[in-house]
Amino acid sequence: MSMPAELPTEVDVIVVGTGAAGLTAAVVARHAGLDVLVLEKEAVFGGTTATSGGVLWIPGNRHSAAIQRATGKTNSIENARAYLEEETGNYIDRDRVEAYLATGPEMVDWLEANSHVKFYGMDYPDYHSESAHASSVRSIGTVDFRARDLGPRVRQLKNMLPQTLFLGLAVGSGVEMIQFMRAGRSIKAMGFVVKKMLKHFVDVARYGEAQQVVRGRALVARLAKTLFDAGTEIRLSSPVSSLIVEAGAVKGVTLSDGAIRARRGVVLACGGFPNDPERRARTFPASVAIPDHRNPTPVGNTGDGIRMAEAAGGAFNDRVAHVAPWMPISVIPGKAGSDGVWPHLVDRQKPGFISVLPNGKRFGDESSAYHDFIPQLVSASERAGYAEASCWLIGDARGVKRWGIGVVRPYPVPHGQHLRSGYLKKAGTLAGLAAATGIDAAQLEATVTAFNVNARQGIDPEFGRGQRAYDLYQGEEGHQPNPCLGPLETGPFYAVKVYASEIGTYAGLRTDVDARVLSETGDPIPGLYAVGNDQTSVFAGAYPGAGSTLGPAMTFAYRAARHLIAAGPGAGA
Repeated sequence: MSMPAELPTEVDVIVVGTGAAGLTAAVVARHAGLDVLVLEKEAVFGGTTATSGGVLWIPGNRHSAAIQRATGKTNSIENARAYLEEETGNYIDRDRVEAYLATGPEMVDWLEANSHVKFYGMDYPDYHSESAHASSVRSIGTVDFRARDLGPRVRQLKNMLPQTLFLGLAVGSGVEMIQFMRAGRSIKAMGFVVKKMLKHFVDVARYGEAQQVVRGRALVARLAKTLFDAGTEIRLSSPVSSLIVEAGAVKGVTLSDGAIRARRGVVLACGGFPNDPERRARTFPASVAIPDHRNPTPVGNTGDGIRMAEAAGGAFNDRVAHVAPWMPISVIPGKAGSDGVWPHLVDRQKPGFISVLPNGKRFGDESSAYHDFIPQLVSASERAGYAEASCWLIGDARGVKRWGIGVVRPYPVPHGQHLRSGYLKKAGTLAGLAAATGIDAAQLEATVTAFNVNARQGIDPEFGRGQRAYDLYQGEEGHQPNPCLGPLETGPFYAVKVYASEIGTYAGLRTDVDARVLSETGDPIPGLYAVGNDQTSVFAGAYPGAGSTLGPAMTFAYRAARHLIAAGPGAGA
């Protein structure tokens, strides 16, 4: 990617960060004719979004209309409001919730009309589907993108987590993922996979690289393509060291090689503080804020935006139900940083799997949403006196053969390397597995015996697994009597150690309905905006459904840009 030879001395708007939030603000401001400079700390652009699912939770979005008509499920703003009132509870910020509900559908329509961004509707249950106000038509996904449409700049687009690729191919929608999982036992699924792989290899041979850009990476690519077409470049390897503040107002930013003034304002989109050990220690549960903690977020997300905003008078807010969107992960030996982290999104919900603490006891519903699974683990770990929130995911031969476990692929992909590395534990009996993992053997036997009796009947009296629409959606289609439940009875048995982790942060800067950073007294700091994980979650730490991070991130970025546009010349300088 070509970069400007010199920094400009002044622009209208400076955006710091290149996830979906920052790029959305830049696209909207640039479309209005503003001079926009986008700065990225890393040598690649895309932030946390590039490794995400690329899904947005937007009640009232137009893409869900057809699904709504076919299913009769509601997508009304009134119903969504009631659902969010349940989700946020006493932490609710009504003004911001109302701004989000009012603007989310508008943001989606505007981007599709004025940028390369394209979405599609999803029939995907809200995470707390047991609520009378939940729905399954509020999430939208990002349409795939062709790598060659970015030209040589695609080489600076942050890649997906390499451990999630299969022979270099990025799997797109959930439908595609299911086909890959079934390939070892279905001729139809195998045919789909073979066709997909052949196209992938042809693309690599023809263009020198894979062409299917999917999920969050596709969302970043579409936003970036819009900026590039408008003549706005992204300056990489350009960390901002401080904000320029004069008379209480933000006037620009300082970098190692110069200062840049902003005539209208600065938008912070730096990804929150998942890799800031000091702030993590102050805000995270002690069993998660451990020194050698790993997560799948970019290593550069170290809270820079929040610290700079605080220095300018901004207020940090950790009065939220959860300080982070949680994710269960396992750690792949020999891999550094996020490249060695596996997010457990598929395996634990399937028949033939359970999760237990080192004491051999289950602690919650394995089929619950990832954000809900971790609080159960943290609470149980603390009650049991463990310093670290971790557990063992256990599967029998049938379950692992059909679905894999962690980074281990389903049959027929070999898994010997994971046994040799110590990532995967294996034994012919539960007692042998307990010895290999350090789990209490007697209690593990008792737990599995009791679980199996109930699983054969399709019930989980202890934690209600498989009783919600969300649980069932994540199970094994066609498996009876409960798609989520199956006994662990066929050896050998396998185990992978799972840790409490996160995919971002929810505590953040106090902001108003237009994403303006607020001081401790509640006054906006002129010229300063915070979007994405740099601002306090509009859901106050709740996670209502798929896309609950990107939906608000892009909605408030849109509102921030509209406010900057309306501010007029000279607003920030």
